[in-house]
Amino acid sequence: MQIVYCQKVRFPNSSAHALHCGLTAANFASAGASTVFFPGIPFKEAFPVPAGRLPPSLSRFFSGIGLNVLPALLRLETIGTHHKGLYGCLFRARMYAAAAQDGSTVCFASSIKEAGLALDMRRKLGRNSLRVVFEIHHLISRLKDGAEAKDLYALEKKVFLNADLVVFNCETLRNACAGYLPEPREHVIEPLGYNEKTISPARPPAQIFAVPEPSELSGTVNLAYVGSLQQGKGVENLLRALALLENNFVLTVIGGAPDADFHSLRRLAEDLALTERVHFTGLLEQAEITGRLADCDIFVIPMNTERDFFAPIKMYEAQGLALPIAATPMPSLLRGLKDGVNALFAKGTEPGDLAELLWRLAAEPDLRRSMRRNNLAASRKLSAGARAARLLALMRDLFRPPACTDGKESS
Repeated sequence: MQIVYCQKVRFPNSSAHALHCGLTAANFASAGASTVFFPGIPFKEAFPVPAGRLPPSLSRFFSGIGLNVLPALLRLETIGTHHKGLYGCLFRARMYAAAAQDGSTVCFASSIKEAGLALDMRRKLGRNSLRVVFEIHHLISRLKDGAEAKDLYALEKKVFLNADLVVFNCETLRNACAGYLPEPREHVIEPLGYNEKTISPARPPAQIFAVPEPSELSGTVNLAYVGSLQQGKGVENLLRALALLENNFVLTVIGGAPDADFHSLRRLAEDLALTERVHFTGLLEQAEITGRLADCDIFVIPMNTERDFFAPIKMYEAQGLALPIAATPMPSLLRGLKDGVNALFAKGTEPGDLAELLWRLAAEPDLRRSMRRNNLAASRKLSAGARAARLLALMRDLFRPPACTDGKESS
């Protein structure tokens, strides 16, 4: 099976979207599928490079996600240009050429526009055996207004009617689509997972569990937050909660985007007299995160938003790190974690609720140790590599001959 990863991504790029696309393409290749990906790179990097070498922006990107050696079945067809529109045109041409090849081919798209493009190419090529898989992350039509929302809804409807498989990243998103969009031909719910190449326990499990948890609140309690810093992530409330706790509670904040929120939070820490108790690392490569959390006692997910995030990937990363989790009672977190097993939940999302939660969890070393064990056990099925292998196995099962559609598409 050949997978044509139908996703436009221009580098240099450290966004969550780029990380997901590059990692997923590499994981499909690692799982045994010939996979082609079309990254855009700066024009000055497009000239021939020595055999076995990557253009600098791609080399930094893949090493940052723990891939110093790329899978043999991953084919990077780089497109060198500074012009966004030209990149889009060249991307479509490369994608069309790859999809036109004979054999078992799957166009895998992680955004609605590229999924629609793949369906249009299938119709023009007249290749009934060409499969289209859409991995949905958001109901984008509900995030827009007016004519744009109407056009996006029409595209979502078209893709749901005609894609061979729709991949939902969580049950919440699947439920949100039910009754709003047509029932897809085939669907599966697969959480996004975490990158096991960079996210893993900082110490061997035997060593982690052999070291006693701090049992007295007089000892230092190391808290950690990892992720973006925009409104809704709850970092402001976490700082205010920290101000309500004793001085032995200290916090590491890993993340630096958006830039305006990063500077706003640093000013808030100064206003709350927390500069000696909060360390802002700024943006880090994925490969650096595990080491920074070696001494973490509690991983905090303080989400505070009216629009729940469908699949908070930090939840999976905390489990991959085998860390105790303190979380706010957001629906997506409550569905993904078991209270008292993988995490302990606050009563609400206010600073006082968070402070009470952190004090309770800090005072229960046996519970924290149990959470470490439970999260380590759960993490084995939550990695991005395991997810890609499951999806590839499903696609091979669904799309093997003679399970072909007639190629007719609905509007």
